Formats: sequence, structure tokens, C-alpha cells
Amino acid sequence: MQMQTKPENATELLAALAAMQDSLGKGGRRLATFFADNLGANAMLSASEVAQRCGVNASTVVRLAQGLGYAGYREFQAVLQNQLMTIAQARAQDAASPLPFSAARSLRLQLLADSGKSFNEGAASAARSYCRQNPAVTISADLHPSYTVEPADFAARIVTAAEASDGIILVARDHPAINDAVRLVTAKGVPVICLTTDLPTSGRTAYVGSDQYVSGATAGWLCGRMLPAGSSGRVLFVYSVPFRCHQDREQGFRHVLRTEFPHLAIDEKVSSDESVDVIYEAVRRYIAKNGPPAAVYNVSGANIGVGRALEDEGLSDTTVFIGHELNANSRSLLERNIMDVTIGHDFDREIALAVDCIKMALQGVQPINRITQSQVFTRFNCATF
Repeated sequence: MQMQTKPENATELLAALAAMQDSLGKGGRRLATFFADNLGANAMLSASEVAQRCGVNASTVVRLAQGLGYAGYREFQAVLQNQLMTIAQARAQDAASPLPFSAARSLRLQLLADSGKSFNEGAASAARSYCRQNPAVTISADLHPSYTVEPADFAARIVTAAEASDGIILVARDHPAINDAVRLVTAKGVPVICLTTDLPTSGRTAYVGSDQYVSGATAGWLCGRMLPAGSSGRVLFVYSVPFRCHQDREQGFRHVLRTEFPHLAIDEKVSSDESVDVIYEAVRRYIAKNGPPAAVYNVSGANIGVGRALEDEGLSDTTVFIGHELNANSRSLLERNIMDVTIGHDFDREIALAVDCIKMALQGVQPINRITQSQVFTRFNCATF
């Protein structure tokens, strides 16, 4: 039965949810409890996301909203979002006060990374640096090169980590098992912040990192500008396991080549599997079959393998090489003029932003995605970072 007067604010909505409990079926009661437990934290969820978390159909979510007197879920959601804004404004006005959660005890977080070895080390180093400056926060690291761990096993690690953590900072490939694990732990109230590579359909709490499409577009523009004007050629594209950031980088790169430099073409892709040895052999096989590429664009890790292959083939002076992540390996390649450009990002700032997002989520405030600025490094400025 539809209520005569729809709730106009969070207080009225909580009262209405409590009053209608006895008239609801099992699924409806789960929904009512889900919203009543934390109106603000659930404000940004779509009807389908709410349905997934509560194990009901999306139509059940809509019927609950209509039973409260709203025209549909969006009108109901607007009340939740107003509550979220009220919480956020109160936090902003009281920004000088410490969060109640952090004042009570140390914050225990887990950094889970399924990526290349150098990337994992960079993320762990930034986490250690943050903890040294913020002793009330502990970040434990569980790091795995992608070629050493299966998605199902990594998904199980996410679930296990959530049992002993207040929040998770996650670097993971886009895979159904991993997405399911993220949905499971966020439904239990454990915030999950995706770092560098997003899982937008997983129900993660927020994303922190660069706009990877823009990073790829930047790589495409630099590649086209560094090659002789109007010259035709092939670009060897290097990828690895299905990370969302790699897909976004590829789309941005291809778009710029197609629109700005149509004389250049990506005619083949090879996989690095985030392994130096794998990509070294793959690049050399490509060159043996196709001849020297005009450029190599590596959206994944294991830059050192690409560099070794170009050096051994005598192509380091003639083939443009662009990759991602500034670390000891890529810095060495830049300084030796084997790699031309590395597109990086500020790990320290991103770890700090990820922790801030977790703190907000634990206080019932839905954090927004934090998009950071990409950084372009050459041999002339790589030693300053």
C-alpha cells in the first residue's frame, strides 16, 4: 500500500522504513534494513546495485520506493543524496576535528596488488612512506606479479583481507571473480578503493588515479610528434592481462593516432604478461617477423624487457619507445636513451587520497573518485623524481 505522505528528509524516511517493516516480504525487509543502516553511504548506488547487494530484483527496489510514496527510485534516491550532502557539509565545517574512527584506534588497511613487480614495489613504497608520516594508520601489503596469481585466488585474498581490515586499497585486473569479491566485501561495509586501474562495475567505493584514457591519448600525441612528419610506419602495441587502465590507455592512444596521425597504424599487439622475459622474447619475435617498428607503446609493465629487446636488435636509436610508470627500471632506460618517454603519476599523493576515501566511507560519507594528474618524464627530468 502506498503511503499518503512521502518522507521529505532522512528522519522521516527512517521512521517510514521502520513503520512499514511488518507489511513487507522477506526481500523488502532486507532492503528496508539495508537503507536504514546507513542512508548516506548508500546514496550513490543505482537500483540494480542495491538489488545485487540485497539479493533481490531491481523491481523490488522500485516497489519499495513507490511504497514510501515516491514516483520511483530516483526520487527516493534524491532524499538519500540530500542526507549525504548534509553529512559532507557537516564534515567540511568540522574539518579541523579528527575523525571519530581514527581517534578511537589505529586504522588497519590492506594494500592488495595484482600487477607488475616494479609497480607493486612503487605502491608498497608509497604506502610505507604514508604510514611513517601517519602512525595511526597501518597499511599491510599483499603483492603479486600478475603472472603468478590466478584471478580466483586473488579474489579469495580480497575476501580474506576484508575480514581483518578496515579498508582495502586495490590494484586488480578486471575479472568477474574479482568483481564479485569486491561486491561481497563492500556489502559487508568494508570500503574498497581502486588504485590506478578501475573496476567500475564491481561496486567499489571509489577510484583514485589518473584518467587513463587521457594518459593514452598523451602517449599517442607524443608518439606522432616524435616520428618524422608524414612518415608512415607501424606501432607495436604491448599489453598484458586485462587491466581496465590498459584498455583505457589503448583507446586514448588509438583515437589520437586515428585522428591526428592517420599515417601511423597499430598492426599487431604482443602480450607482456607483466614479465620481463616474456615481453623480451615477444618483441624479438615480432621484429624477426615484421621488421623494426617505427614505435613501441607499452601500456603495461616490464618496460625493461622491451628496452633489452630494442637494444639487442640495435633499434634503441631509431625506434620511439613510450611506456608507463617511473621507477628504477624505466629511469635507467630513459637515462640511457633507450626509452623516450614515461608517463607516470604521483604514488604518494594517490595513496594519501585512497586513505582519505576510506576514512570518509567509514564515517558514512560517500567519497567521490579522485582523478590525479599524469606526469610526463624524459631523460632530462626523470632524475628529479
